[in-house]
Amino acid sequence: MKQFASLAALALALTACSGADEPVGAAGDQHGDGLHAMASDGPMAALPDDGITPVVEISDAWIRPHPQGRDVTAAYFSARLTDGQADRLLSARIDGAERVEMHGHSMDEQGMMRMRPIGPQDLMGGDRMVFAPRGNHLMVHGLAPVFEGDQVTGVLVFERAGEVPAEFSVQAMPPGSVSED
Repeated sequence: MKQFASLAALALALTACSGADEPVGAAGDQHGDGLHAMASDGPMAALPDDGITPVVEISDAWIRPHPQGRDVTAAYFSARLTDGQADRLLSARIDGAERVEMHGHSMDEQGMMRMRPIGPQDLMGGDRMVFAPRGNHLMVHGLAPVFEGDQVTGVLVFERAGEVPAEFSVQAMPPGSVSED
């Protein structure tokens, strides 16, 4: 029963992920034409250059099965530098998807959780970039339905490392979690 409740909450959250700064759970356009302005605090600072081309390792990449009746789902991953000092995630692509957007959650002044597109994300040496449920994530639009146990390939595009391949396991729960029946 808890698993059903979790899936129902996911379906509601994915359905509610609409225009920039719209509260999760609010009615409205379901991403409209997908032309969201990326959140930005102005120009991004230049990355430190240590003369080493960064090498990015992707792990724990997974994508949720499609909520029934929807052509949008969410994907998650972890990334870390195995060489180099800094890089920046610019975008992502999932094979077969119409588009992929980077999104994040934040709490507004009224205590309402909001989901909105985010801009490029910095990855510094020694840190781990985590895209996970209730945090930063990839919204995947227009992908044919995927099912538990499938594999989906994609690419994470970094400013300095370039295109880094990623293989996303289709599963309802994060890697390593135990479902509660």
